[in-house]
Parts: sequence; C-alpha cells; structure tokens
Amino acid sequence: MKVGVVIPARNEEAFLGKTLEHLLNQTLKPDKIVVVDDGSTDKTVEIAQRYKVFVIQLPNRGYKAGRPELAEVINEGFKTLSEAAQFDYVMVLGADHPLPPTYIEKMVARMEKDRNLVMASAKILGELSHSEIPNPSGRVYRFEFLREIGFFPVNYGWEDYPVYKALMMRYHVKFFDDIVTSQQRSLRVSGKKMYFWGKGMKALGYDPLYALGRCARWFLKSPKGAINMFRGYISSDVRKYPDLNNFLGKWQRRIIWKRIKELPRFFK
Repeated sequence: MKVGVVIPARNEEAFLGKTLEHLLNQTLKPDKIVVVDDGSTDKTVEIAQRYKVFVIQLPNRGYKAGRPELAEVINEGFKTLSEAAQFDYVMVLGADHPLPPTYIEKMVARMEKDRNLVMASAKILGELSHSEIPNPSGRVYRFEFLREIGFFPVNYGWEDYPVYKALMMRYHVKFFDDIVTSQQRSLRVSGKKMYFWGKGMKALGYDPLYALGRCARWFLKSPKGAINMFRGYISSDVRKYPDLNNFLGKWQRRIIWKRIKELPRFFK
C-alpha cells in the first residue's frame, strides 16, 4: 500500500515546516512527499529540503486560488508520483495544514472498506463545509481514479471537477465530519478569489438556483465577495466542461429537492 502526498507551495516558510513535521509523524507514513514550489522567494525550498522530501522547483506562475494555473502546479506533483512507483493513494495538502497523527491511516482504512470510494477528506475548523463534497486540502484520492481522468483539468473549477466527475461515473466521495483538522491561518477570502470561484461554478454547470444559494450562504460572511462570486458565475468568458454534460445541474436539483423535503423536521 503506497501513499503519496503533493503540497503546492509559494512563500510558505512560516507554515511548511510544521505541516511536514506532522506528515512525517503519521501513524501510516506517506511513502513519498512532493513539495511543488511555485517560484518562492523566501526559504520555502530550503525548509522542504531540510525535511528530506522531494522538491520540484517551478518558475513563479503567479497563480492565485481558484485560477487554472494552480492545477498545473499540482499536476506536476502527480506526474512525479506516476513516474516514481505504483501509488495506491495520493493526498493533496495545503502547506499550512498540519494533520492529526492518525489522519492518513483513518482515511485509507475507510477507503479500503469501500473500493468504490475514490476520494475523501475531513472537517477543517473555520471553513464552510458541504456534507456531500470533500474539502480540497487533505483530500485523499484513489490514484487510479486520478490517472483515469487525466489528473486535474486546467480550467476554472478544476478543484471540484474530480468530485462531480466521480459522481457522474458512479463512484463514491465522502466528507468525514468526525475527523477534525485545523489550518495554521484562517481562510482568506478576497473578492478576486470569490470571482474565480464564480467562474468555476459557471464552468462546471451549476444550476442557477443552487448557484444563488451558494452566493447567499457566503453573503453572510463576505457581502462583497458573494457579489463577486455571482459576477463570476454570469461571466461569458468561461469554457464549460463538455464531459459533465449537464450532470451537475441535475445532481444539484436533486440536492435542492432533498433539502426542501427535510425542512418540515426543523419546524416540529
């Protein structure tokens, strides 16, 4: 059983060391950790090398969260794992995300019990979570599935694409809220990031009502960000995923109907 980890990083000297230390102290230790450095100007690479993990150094592509370029950065890590050995699982982890010591062991054990489960992750304190969608950081993938879909697509919504592709292919995905983690810094939500997220919603084919609901949910936390998200969703310069073939809109409408049917229990 081989487990690989890919960590994209740029100027993460304040956080990377603790994250790597927690990875190396896992009860089920990863067989290979790949830090993909995207042109850091601080000591990120030096810190990664100090922990003797594999480091890929790329020129600064100026990626921002939500932009397609970050998919290319992470894909470099996937390619390295593909060339190195036959890995069974791979986890994508934020550079600021230290994990509890049994995290990998628990995730892999649960995925081994359900051979149709191709990705899973846990609760991150302070982040808005979706009970049907695994969180991006700490998300463990069955590597065979990632190879099957060609890794991450270089397009808006790349982070969520594998989730809906898996569901369309009748695989299982899981969010385990009984496993709790925390990041070293709080979630930073800029208006630009929310705009890119909106573009991802458009590319993936979000149902309009579902998209409005997501914007409304974020409005309570960041009114300006929610407005930018909606602007991204209605933008016209977005390439949609043809292979999803309207799957996501239909899936989301089923979720909406499920929520409506659950409403009466809250008024009893």
